[in-house]
Amino acid sequence: MIQDIFKLAVFLLLGLVYFYSLAGFGRILSNKNSNIFELQLDGTIVLLIIGYFIYLTIGFNPIINVLILIIGLFFVFKKKIEIISNQKCIIFLFISLFVVLIISKTHEDFNNYHLFSIFEVFNNSLRIGVSKINTYWIHSSLLKFNQSLIVLPLISYSAIHLPIFIIYLSTIGYFLLIIFLKEVKKDELFYSLLCVLILLVKFNRLSEFGYDYISQFILLIVFHKIYFLNNDNEEISKSILYYILCVLIKPISLLFSPILFFLFFKNGLGFLKKIPISKYFTYILLISIFFSSSFIKTGCIF
Repeated sequence: MIQDIFKLAVFLLLGLVYFYSLAGFGRILSNKNSNIFELQLDGTIVLLIIGYFIYLTIGFNPIINVLILIIGLFFVFKKKIEIISNQKCIIFLFISLFVVLIISKTHEDFNNYHLFSIFEVFNNSLRIGVSKINTYWIHSSLLKFNQSLIVLPLISYSAIHLPIFIIYLSTIGYFLLIIFLKEVKKDELFYSLLCVLILLVKFNRLSEFGYDYISQFILLIVFHKIYFLNNDNEEISKSILYYILCVLIKPISLLFSPILFFLFFKNGLGFLKKIPISKYFTYILLISIFFSSSFIKTGCIF
């Protein structure tokens, strides 16, 4: 019993370390006004890029993964992320939702599909045409690079659901900040409240849903930014970035492209000139990862 409590405490501590490490990496892409939960998504993007280039070059290693966690924490304190002053609320929310992670069972195809993909990425550097080994690899999510970065000494693969959990937590936290800390119109408040209620009631056993819903969690944020914040160029550029992340996690998110069509209809194309060059570079980099990864594993561009 004591041993189980100790393991649970260590797992919780690791989750919090990963949470703040992601925030540190997220600051690379974010402006000073980004809240802690957006930093998690930005950090997810940065780690996906880092993980992909590690896979192409030196290959993954538990020690390297530990160093990356530490570097993220260094960025948190080096850049003095202001949201740390609200850490009590963040930790309370984290612990409250942590049960969603620890009671979850994995879905039926996890072992021969998702786990195989993570195992392949972590244990082998670049291998061209790997889909010939197992056809499940064809449809594997690029989030496997983030999950490979959380394979650590002693605990091995025990924490690989943390990146999924952080996306779930960040989506809820994003809308909670709107509900409690911002003065918004009634329709925006209703939308935010509805999203929180659905996420809390529907997804009480997180990992059994695989990657299908994870991308749709982020799409809730994308829609919020496009529909309610379309006069802010920074928010719009970030909504496009998050949409690309959705596609990287689950390509079926391309079916939600009418969300972007709404953006173009609402704002025209003039806003594209106001998006920072650095954001365009990130867009191109992520799209290149999407197509090059597809080519490497299957021989097909798409």
